[in-house]
Amino acid sequence: MNQPVNYLRQPVTLAGNGRLYRAIVSLPRQMAGEALEERIVFFEVKSGESAGRYLESLLEKVWCIDTKDWCEDGHIYNVNSASELHGYSLNDNGGPNDVMLFETGGGGSGIEAIGPSRTHYAQADVVDMFVTPRVARRLRDALDAIELMRVDEARRRKAEGTGQ
Repeated sequence: MNQPVNYLRQPVTLAGNGRLYRAIVSLPRQMAGEALEERIVFFEVKSGESAGRYLESLLEKVWCIDTKDWCEDGHIYNVNSASELHGYSLNDNGGPNDVMLFETGGGGSGIEAIGPSRTHYAQADVVDMFVTPRVARRLRDALDAIELMRVDEARRRKAEGTGQ
């Protein structure tokens, strides 16, 4: 499989100034319209701060909307540190890597299922990053690697004649 340079290196958690987290944010109707829209949000938090509360405050500032109690209301959920996400990973490929941070599920035979473990990954167009520049570069590298994995998966399926 084609992979960007430095695809597997020390996890991105060591590259930032704070502790890296990922959350899923379900946009309220006034932001998303009629269809449900979820965002995968990466952000860094200084040690000791509540990650959920911090994200509420951050989104209020950058999205210019009242986000008070979004965690309690279920708009912000699955707030996990990068190390927790590595622990939850569906892949066993020799240790943690940045691609694991984008896993959103697994299974099935649809086009979103990649590799032998049928892993699903977030698409770049639903990812928001509120992180230091070095962490953002690493996360973008991981998104690039995921796109290459999608291309390789499509090529493999075509060669096998499954086409899904």
